Amino acid sequence: MSTEPARQEQCPDCGAQLDLTEAEEVGDLVDCPNCGAAFEVVALTPFTLVAFLDEEK
Repeated sequence: MSTEPARQEQCPDCGAQLDLTEAEEVGDLVDCPNCGAAFEVVALTPFTLVAFLDEEK
């Protein structure tokens, strides 16, 4: 069992702290608890988030 803390990143929109689990993989979605923005993980090294645009209407 790993004792490392979960990855922590900042929301690209509002700067709030995002707590991410170590299990995050490319394609996972992350929601900001502060502003509600959704982001997709597009790379792990370096860790990169991009705005997720829901194409479904």
